[in-house]
Amino acid sequence: MKRNDYAKAFETGFPATRRFLLSRGAAVEEAEEIAQAAWVRGWEFRDQLRDPDLVGFWVNSIARNLFRARFRARVVTPMDGVEAPYMMNLEEIELHRLLERCTGRDRRLLERSLEGYSAEEIAQVEGITSTGIRVRLLRIRQSLRHQLALAPA
Repeated sequence: MKRNDYAKAFETGFPATRRFLLSRGAAVEEAEEIAQAAWVRGWEFRDQLRDPDLVGFWVNSIARNLFRARFRARVVTPMDGVEAPYMMNLEEIELHRLLERCTGRDRRLLERSLEGYSAEEIAQVEGITSTGIRVRLLRIRQSLRHQLALAPA
């Protein structure tokens, strides 16, 4: 892919990559930074691109991987001598309630997915195909939705 072609793809694809990251839950500044890094990495490895028409899709997959790596690297450590004020996290409580409704294997799959692991990475650990993991996760989510719909308010 030539410089001019990549520049044109960047002009139209960068905003799309940024929107893609925002839809995945990235903060605005973080989405901007990761999108830039993904397009730079795409430029550096452009010789690996098989189909120039898919450059936007390819860069989005790079951006997704960069976002996942950043998401996994976030570790909050308390500072010595400083106590954080207690704050109740209702979303976390609700998430634990939902996970308790799952069987052991379903819970493990859902937790790994929530931690940001891709279906391919989970499939390697579980010893089944990534498509099997995606289908299983879909069925788990559908089952939880059904359970919640039947639960008394």
